[in-house]
Amino acid sequence: MKRSLLIKYFYILSCILWGGGGLLYAQNYKRIDSLQHIADTSSRAGRNYKAAVAQNDVDTEFMNAEKELRANAAYRNAQAYIRSRQYDDAFYYITNSFQMQCSLKDSVGIAYCYSVMAQIYLFKKDYDKAARYNRQAMGIFKRNPHKKGNAVTAKVIYADFLISQKKYDAAMKLLSVALGDTPATGFYNSKAYIKDRMGVCHFMTGNSRKAEFYYRQALADEKANPYVDIRMGILLHLGELYLSRKDITQGRLFLEKCISLKLITEPNEDYIRANQQLARLYEGLGNYEQAYNYGMEAVMAKRELMDEAMLTNAEAQSVKFDAEQLSLQNSLLQATAETQKIEAQQADSRKNVFLFGFIFAIIVLATVLVFLYFYFRQKRAIATNRNNELKQKLLLTQMNPHFIFNSVDSIQSLIYEDKNEEAVDYLSKFSQLTLQILENSSLQYISLKEEISMTANYLVIQQLLYNNFDFEITADDNIDTETIHIPPMLTQPFIENAVKHGLAGKKEGGMIRVRFYKTRQRLYFEVSDNGKGISTEARQGHRSMATKITSERLNASHGPIEVASIIEDGTIKGAVSRFAIPYKIKSRHA
Repeated sequence: MKRSLLIKYFYILSCILWGGGGLLYAQNYKRIDSLQHIADTSSRAGRNYKAAVAQNDVDTEFMNAEKELRANAAYRNAQAYIRSRQYDDAFYYITNSFQMQCSLKDSVGIAYCYSVMAQIYLFKKDYDKAARYNRQAMGIFKRNPHKKGNAVTAKVIYADFLISQKKYDAAMKLLSVALGDTPATGFYNSKAYIKDRMGVCHFMTGNSRKAEFYYRQALADEKANPYVDIRMGILLHLGELYLSRKDITQGRLFLEKCISLKLITEPNEDYIRANQQLARLYEGLGNYEQAYNYGMEAVMAKRELMDEAMLTNAEAQSVKFDAEQLSLQNSLLQATAETQKIEAQQADSRKNVFLFGFIFAIIVLATVLVFLYFYFRQKRAIATNRNNELKQKLLLTQMNPHFIFNSVDSIQSLIYEDKNEEAVDYLSKFSQLTLQILENSSLQYISLKEEISMTANYLVIQQLLYNNFDFEITADDNIDTETIHIPPMLTQPFIENAVKHGLAGKKEGGMIRVRFYKTRQRLYFEVSDNGKGISTEARQGHRSMATKITSERLNASHGPIEVASIIEDGTIKGAVSRFAIPYKIKSRHA
């Protein structure tokens, strides 16, 4: 009886103890869920240090739980401390998690630990170890392709490492795969974070249009899975993109939006960078007060963000130097303003000097142009007068009194000899020749046909005077004598020279040949005789006078005047003169 009562009491006590334990266990998990909710909410709000403390409380609550739960809690604790930049604490928790994952032989958990270790060593700038741990994590996931959803975080962390090493193409490949596999439930595997990193890759490779596309998509995706830190990063990157395009308004707007999120979050690196960008922007715009304010805010945030125990000497010196530089800049603001005022005055002075110099140059140029105008006008007048003088000289040479007297005397002799018809014919040709010479002497150009007619009349009169030669005048078949016009009376001195001196002493059988021909689009005149050549001094002197007058008139622009003896088999058979004649083509009806 007593024994049965003892058993009964023991059973009742066991039930009470078991029920109380279950109740305590349930109450304990409610506290863990509450702490985890605080950690997650703080993380999404950007309060990373508070999230790390809450996560640490969760880890403490799991001290007596199963090893798998403790390993996962330690991993989440390490992630929280990384997000709050507490890398030493993160390293402590990830090594604990790693040891437990190894004892559990959980390859996926080990891969997660490798990824976190890679992040820590990246911060410590030990790039070899960071690369090694990233590769080990990726190797595990390659051997477990059915865990591709779990591999997304490791791929994104590895992509961050590659971006830090400026290997943007390799990072883009990882991010593209991760975007297709992501469950989009956490921070690193969120679509907003992945697309933001893809935008960074495109921006750094110079494709700002694609970068903007991914940034805008990331901004929209962040609303579905909100993390303030991710939103700040996207806004910072959009601000930097628009500043690179010189779009100051849009760039400043996004940077200020990024900074405004500090009201609900702790200072982070994106907040510091946004302040630094605005400080540089306002410095470039000459607003040194705003530049100082943003610059000092960046320094103070950097000080607040970094735990003194984790600052290396170099980083501490960097922060101190930034503060000293900004303080110095603030003290020099007034001096800079004064300098700018002086520079503006100097710029105005330079503008005035340039203006006066420009006006002076215009005056000098106008003076030179006026001088050149009157100089060339006077020179043209002198040249015109000289041409008129040359014409008069040539006219006098052509119509000298001896020629007129001899012609009239010869015609008179024909009349005395009762050769009235011949006298009338010669008198008609003489009158026509005289009229042609007088009329053409005032013209610039006459047709080649008129020149040939005048030459023929001249030679007919010379035949009457000397009665010792025949003549022929030819123009090549390819010459249209009516459309080609030449300066008048250029040929006459050479023809007279051939008749008067080339045939001197010849009683009969003399021959004068006048020819006009074209070679290489140039018109040539040639007169030849079958006399004694150019050896006599008298003839040489006369040729020189005719050559001189014609050379002056041609202004030596059409080549030399050739005067030479005709020599056959070593014997002089006469003389020839030739030169190129300037000409114009005019229509028959002009």
